[in-house]
Amino acid sequence: MYQHIVITCGISLLTGKANVFSINRDETMAEIRSLLDVKEINKEIEKKVERWLQYAKQFSHEVVHRPNHVSAEYSTVHELRKKGKLVERPTIVLFVTQTVGGRIVESILTSLLEMHFQANVRVIYVDIDVKNPKRMHETLGEYMSKLSYALSKGEPTSTCFAPIGGYKVMTSLGYIVGAFLNYPTAYLHEDHQVLHEIPPVPIHIKEEFVYEHLDLLRKCQKDVVSVQELSYQEKRCVEQYPSLFYQEDGFVCLSAFGEFLLEHEKYRHLFDTAYFVSKQILDVMEHNRHQSLFIFQQFHELVKKLKYKEGNMFELQHEKEFKTIRQKQIKYHLYKGASNGQTAFRLAYRYDEQKDRLYANYLWLDHKRYEREASQGRGLYEDWSEFFDITNDLMTVVK
Repeated sequence: MYQHIVITCGISLLTGKANVFSINRDETMAEIRSLLDVKEINKEIEKKVERWLQYAKQFSHEVVHRPNHVSAEYSTVHELRKKGKLVERPTIVLFVTQTVGGRIVESILTSLLEMHFQANVRVIYVDIDVKNPKRMHETLGEYMSKLSYALSKGEPTSTCFAPIGGYKVMTSLGYIVGAFLNYPTAYLHEDHQVLHEIPPVPIHIKEEFVYEHLDLLRKCQKDVVSVQELSYQEKRCVEQYPSLFYQEDGFVCLSAFGEFLLEHEKYRHLFDTAYFVSKQILDVMEHNRHQSLFIFQQFHELVKKLKYKEGNMFELQHEKEFKTIRQKQIKYHLYKGASNGQTAFRLAYRYDEQKDRLYANYLWLDHKRYEREASQGRGLYEDWSEFFDITNDLMTVVK
């Protein structure tokens, strides 16, 4: 029996010819077609998405009579129940892309899975950039890391892993992650509605290899490195292990699989950032355990932006948008993180680049409260309390 299900989602729910919520159904449904791949969702697009979802709700009753004409993701769960392999209240983790299409699929699937399968649905967003090779490589590494985390919340014997939707590279790399962690994968042939379960192929990297090449792996994890700057032994290592390294234009860095491998718990203590939080943040996390996965993701997203210079100053130093804050006296910056529909992530933080440590001083999960208190400088000028090392706790947090 499966109680933990991890599914990567595409947009077949919207693009299938005969699916219940297909954009080909009528003119109103088709209005969203040109927006499916849009990532920047402004207020105008937000309104269009909400109007579309309200209109689509009128077809929801058809799902009961046409369960195999919703999407591959829904059919997978439906087939598991038909085979008697689904527990009464499963936990289902959906991986969706940060696009309009992903947003719509998330909303519809979450509603249906909660209603028809009494599922506890969790959503993890991934941002796969297929237009830029370097950026795509980086985002795939992040995707594999998030997938590893989601799978680790269940046991291989009671977890159904179905990397069936999204970009094709998400499916192929998803299988590699599952195989490395010894999880079988499920595949649904959508035309015939046949669910196949594929056992994992053993993938193993000896720990001795990691320790032997630790300096090289560290260098390639932090930044791209000129091949000419590598020693003879390091060049040989890069050539002998192409699955771990990515080369382009005379530079080398870790491949997506290399990044995933080194973020695995077996090597995490060698490579990861250390996270320190105040008593206030411990209290917030304790009282918002249902949001712990979201909080975990946002801590990592902030560090990624800081370490790899990906974030913009508006997000990383949001205190500059408040005229009432005494800028010269601040000890902590304000990070304007994401919102997951219910919760906003806002954080007063300091990052020690030399020691690779994040000090989180004050956390807000309510946007209105953040606007009110941050404008007064709360959490910005002084340490809120002593700091506690939660690095290990973040790796085992349960939503």
